[in-house]
Amino acid sequence: MSIERITDLIVDIAKTEILPRFNKLKPEDITAKSPGDMVTIADTETEKALTQELSRLYPAADIAGEESIAKNPDSLRHIIISDQAFLIDPIDGTNNFIKGDEKFAVMLTQLRQGKVVAAWIYLPALDKMVVAEEGGGAYLNGGSIKISAELRDSTKLIGAAHITRFPENLKQIARDNMKKIAKNSPAFCAGYDYVALVEGKKDFSIYYRTLPWDHMPGGFIFAEAGGYVRTLFNRSAYGINDRDTGLLSANSEDNWLRIRELIFPGCF
Repeated sequence: MSIERITDLIVDIAKTEILPRFNKLKPEDITAKSPGDMVTIADTETEKALTQELSRLYPAADIAGEESIAKNPDSLRHIIISDQAFLIDPIDGTNNFIKGDEKFAVMLTQLRQGKVVAAWIYLPALDKMVVAEEGGGAYLNGGSIKISAELRDSTKLIGAAHITRFPENLKQIARDNMKKIAKNSPAFCAGYDYVALVEGKKDFSIYYRTLPWDHMPGGFIFAEAGGYVRTLFNRSAYGINDRDTGLLSANSEDNWLRIRELIFPGCF
């Protein structure tokens, strides 16, 4: 596998299929898969182009993306059991993309039997690429990156806590306790927030819904950079089959425990 070749492929396709459509979408370019869950021509064409090129490079691989899985959910099962697979999120943060907000990402995960072995997150509007390979650390635009495990005072923490999907009781607890930190600044794009975590611009992220194309690449990259990623409810390693177990990422195990108790005191 060539990490660099796939990196170049993602950038080239983003420049061809995404950036020319940014801030130039027509009404007919946007449809709704379900209420509030939008898809654009840039999503579908990017997924199609990545699928075609990856199939050419890896003819034996199973390849699926968020949009194809929406139409054929069984295709995810093939990704999970395959010895060589790629999972595509063509545009994470589609609603941001539609609004002209630069907080959107292209994400790609390489898996073997459901286990991540490499991952890519590209922010086309900012030309930022983070990449990680199993055991090889994480890289931002080609430079090695390692996050600090510094313990910060809670009043200085900046979070990316997406709490709207939590059950009502936990949602209210989180809202009340979020006042204890300096700022909660969710990007409504998991890829963007994971890059911010790797860069040290945000201290933690919290999610309830944990779709694999949203969180497998970012969680893997952040862990390779030295971060600590576990399911919120039972503190297990996040896997491709996990759903609605919550997910918390922080720069160290100590901070992870401290932040979980800070936001959800006595809940788990």
